[in-house]
Amino acid sequence: MNKILFFDIDGTLISDRTYKIPLSAIDAISKAKKNGHLCFLCTGRSYGMTKEVSTAGIDNAIITNGMGIILNKQPIILHTIDKLIVSKTLQLIEEMNGGYQIIDWQYGYQNAYNYANSKKAFLDRFPDIDPLYFFNQKGMKSLAEYPESDILKIDVTLNSEEDAKRFNQELDPSLEMTWAGGYTNHTANAGELVSKGYNKGTGIKELINYLHMDIKDTIAFGDSSNDKEMLKTVNTAVVMGNGSDDIKQYADFITDDIDNDGLAKAMESLNLI
Repeated sequence: MNKILFFDIDGTLISDRTYKIPLSAIDAISKAKKNGHLCFLCTGRSYGMTKEVSTAGIDNAIITNGMGIILNKQPIILHTIDKLIVSKTLQLIEEMNGGYQIIDWQYGYQNAYNYANSKKAFLDRFPDIDPLYFFNQKGMKSLAEYPESDILKIDVTLNSEEDAKRFNQELDPSLEMTWAGGYTNHTANAGELVSKGYNKGTGIKELINYLHMDIKDTIAFGDSSNDKEMLKTVNTAVVMGNGSDDIKQYADFITDDIDNDGLAKAMESLNLI
């Protein structure tokens, strides 16, 4: 029976140490597709922000934590945030002198605060590489490039936990925050903002219904706390050996470290390849 496979990106496909996808993972995904299994990215990113994992050969994706679904490189389902709510939320962040990235189905657009933080993070980690390379690979642009498109997700970075508490109190009730997210600020005052009730798990359910498939044929691969709903939703949950301890409790199968061919080993053990 063919399965539908869901892959997180950071820490699952891309190594946090080498910033590369292990060749064994690329080969395993290719073999799984040849065996008739459907492969989807399942990510908080927009579709254009998955460019850096294009070598994995996965064209389909659940994006922005369940707010959108891309099939054959085109959006089939998009849940956008009301423009007035977006405007009100960004105004609140700016009042706190915070950072944000607004994400449509294609790219992420950063205000000056987040753009500078991202640039510094790239330089700190890879001092010999032009930061523009990473911005391009990650589909991250400046706010000046924003084309007024519909927004699916907002990444937020605030300056303190006190600001985060105020933000929670004043946040529009239609929105929900997952703290300790973001690409470069894994802290208690940074996170990801989507419409209430949406997450990677709801995106999987919506896709399964669209494809008229059975949830029993789903397998997900993840490594961190924002994969929780994805792992709880699928029939078989695989957590990478390098995954966080808090997420391993949701695993049906814990595989090896990403840099020790963990993804390929798991797919072989599950008879996908």
